[in-house]
Amino acid sequence: MKKIRTAVVGLNMGLQHAYAFHSAERADLRWVVDLDEEKAAKLAGELGCKYTSDWLSIMDDIDAVSICTPHHLHADQSILALKAGKHVLLEKPLANTEEDCLRVIKAAEENNTILMMAYVIRFLPIIRKLKDIIITEEFGKPFNANCWIEGFIPPMPGSWLSRKETLGGGVLFSHGCHYIDLLVWLLGKPVKVSTLGTRTGTEWMEGEGTAHSTMLFESGALGYLETSWGMQFAERRALMHIHTPKALLIVSSDLTTLEAVTEKGRQTLMTHNSHTSPGSFVSGEIEHFLDCIEFGKKPETDGHDALKSLRAIWAMYEVIKC
Repeated sequence: MKKIRTAVVGLNMGLQHAYAFHSAERADLRWVVDLDEEKAAKLAGELGCKYTSDWLSIMDDIDAVSICTPHHLHADQSILALKAGKHVLLEKPLANTEEDCLRVIKAAEENNTILMMAYVIRFLPIIRKLKDIIITEEFGKPFNANCWIEGFIPPMPGSWLSRKETLGGGVLFSHGCHYIDLLVWLLGKPVKVSTLGTRTGTEWMEGEGTAHSTMLFESGALGYLETSWGMQFAERRALMHIHTPKALLIVSSDLTTLEAVTEKGRQTLMTHNSHTSPGSFVSGEIEHFLDCIEFGKKPETDGHDALKSLRAIWAMYEVIKC
């Protein structure tokens, strides 16, 4: 099989993508790209590929690209790549506005190219197992889900992360979108949403640095997400609890263990460490992206799917207080 020529643009979020492409048998990692040429050169030397700070200069030498740049650049960069006939794996979020999201989706459709969102959590083995349990209703239908993302980012006033215009909002949009996406994927269509936010503790941000968000799903289930970049001393009990009539399903905070608590006691349903080597955490999504390219498949996390969670967040922002 002819290998898929790949590149990664943006080596902060994209660092793991580069390692994963390097390790993937079907991928030929040709380029790593970053404005910090010293960083790009060092990684290129390690992975045996080329580097540049000008991502547009490499278009003729690649088939696919991971775009892992600041949010406000996603739409225009993705559209340029898609119009050049390149398949795009795009770090979250799709874009900062619905109008830009639709522009990106249109570019992929008009140029018959793959557009996949890098919602990495969905492709982790522990989460795939959880999805199977929910689909088969092994413990009954979920009626409640709680998710806790209690993190800390050192203050970066004046950076693109601090500004609503470039970040797209606050922590809920930037980090919480992973888990709103996860809740929608697991529990179905949301019919009512709400959120409260605060800048207290993250005054360096224009948007909320902590958000508490709730969702009511078409099934009648409720979902809750706590998201923060201000919790320097957090102690997370778990990543997620899902309640059904027959069980409490627990995803550990490090995403290595799935457990069930039932009338029979506590049992481990699966253990899997996705942090065993550089790039291993994103290897599932990278392999899915390569599958879609090789076999012409529709990505599970395509642009239309990504819009479901972003629309829920935008609806939340209509009522947010921060």
